Amino acid sequence: MRLRSYSQVNLALGSDVTLMLVSDKSVDEMDRIFSGLWHYIYKFERSFSRFIPASELSRLNRAAGLRTQISPEFRELLIAAKDMSVKTGGLYNPFILPALQSAGYKRSAVPGYENDPTDDYSRRHVVLSDQLQIGDDWAQIPTDTAIDMGGCGKGYLADKLGYMALSVGITRYRFSLGGDIATAGTDEVGHNWLIGIQDANNLAGELSTTIECPIEPFAVATSGTFRRQHHIADKDWHHIIDPVTFKPAVTDVRLATVCAETALLADVMASCAVIVGADKAAGLVKPLGARSMFIQGMNSNKSFEKSFGRFIMRESISEGLR
Repeated sequence: MRLRSYSQVNLALGSDVTLMLVSDKSVDEMDRIFSGLWHYIYKFERSFSRFIPASELSRLNRAAGLRTQISPEFRELLIAAKDMSVKTGGLYNPFILPALQSAGYKRSAVPGYENDPTDDYSRRHVVLSDQLQIGDDWAQIPTDTAIDMGGCGKGYLADKLGYMALSVGITRYRFSLGGDIATAGTDEVGHNWLIGIQDANNLAGELSTTIECPIEPFAVATSGTFRRQHHIADKDWHHIIDPVTFKPAVTDVRLATVCAETALLADVMASCAVIVGADKAAGLVKPLGARSMFIQGMNSNKSFEKSFGRFIMRESISEGLR
């Protein structure tokens, strides 16, 4: 049977999620595989969203100071979050939620869900990730703290979806979860996946620069100060919080795109690149395992680009860090 490309799009995790699979399997087989992937995505959202009061994450936050029983999946996610915090020297911190809510991001940004009830932890404290205790089947956070998986959850999920696809014999896929993309293999005609880089000054468009994904599992994550940006009570805010000031990061980066071997790593590094700024971003993400990085600046009249790693260009810009 010849290879065919299958694609489905649904709303999940606060944005459009696109699943693209390439296979010679039958339509019925592909329908079953898609159903399994979507089931996992929605289960993940119900379990680990801070906007769902019945989620495992919400229950842990409400029980701050007490040992709380957790599922094996939540344990794995918490371990991954704590590990990312250590690797980034605390630039990524799952305990940043009180500062994030204090800045203004208290409710869902998904149209139609803005007024859903959510827990408000804006008066709680931010602590270091080493205060997160994880046992065999339990976790505990300090009293008067709260955590959020928003900084790494989509990346973790994208990697999981890749493992699921490979486990059922799908070696060619492209998953897009908002700002996180995971790929493997090639498209149906054998071409490497190409990913366009969003234009920071025209959010509906793309730059002339594209990323060529290798055949092995690969990930691209984009983070920027525009994704959750609002003006509330005469105060502007965006969702990327500086762990030193506990305020929205003051940065010259409008959009950072990072490529890595895992979506978890790319997801975390993209946000960290925004926090540290353009001049320090490469020095941060390269030692952590970034394969390439592309930075776009804040000033629409004098935008800058900084990159390292190999890109396929429709228009030429020099390779190497600049």
